[in-house]
Amino acid sequence: DAVAVLAYLADKLPHKSNDIFKQAENELVRIQVPEIAVGEVIYTILKGKEVFGVSVPVKKILAFLDVLEASKNMSIVNLSITGWRKVIEIDLPDLHDRMIVATHLTTDSQALLTDDDKIGELKGVEVIW
Repeated sequence: DAVAVLAYLADKLPHKSNDIFKQAENELVRIQVPEIAVGEVIYTILKGKEVFGVSVPVKKILAFLDVLEASKNMSIVNLSITGWRKVIEIDLPDLHDRMIVATHLTTDSQALLTDDDKIGELKGVEVIW
């Protein structure tokens, strides 16, 4: 989710999530970033909000967008029509969280990188943080 990407950009990921990003950098696993999470990351950085006590410069998100564009192992994933149907079914209060979970459930994603306890409580959704 957006918190995972923001923590990655701020170099503040916890060990397990950091290992997954490193594996993606070394082309051992793929990370699929839901497009809504990319929007949340951009919005957060443009607003100048600190991430885990760190101010992330805009140039870092621009570099990350370049990686998402060029990498085979990190990419943006769009929400399909099937995903939008899932959004209706998912029991979470926030639309962006529903969209992230729906993207996870309708792709070949094995787990969600998030610190969100509400997402972690959902049946059938594996969370890593």
